[in-house]
Amino acid sequence: MVFILGISLGITALLLRSAVAIAGVGLLIVAAFIAAAFVSQTGFHLLSLLIALAGYNAGMAGGFAATLVIQQMRTA
Repeated sequence: MVFILGISLGITALLLRSAVAIAGVGLLIVAAFIAAAFVSQTGFHLLSLLIALAGYNAGMAGGFAATLVIQQMRTA
């Protein structure tokens, strides 16, 4: 579930086409996990943060790949 959320955030940030938005979303993911660590009594698992960031990167990579494929189809 965390990975899918990361993918959707990555695709959404990529659609904004702004470097500030892409970096901002990445920082907000980390900020949300830090806030969860402070609020939660049991803490949080670092693995969940890494999975969310991996999903974020995978979503952006998938978006870039889809853009390249669409551009190749238009020129062919």
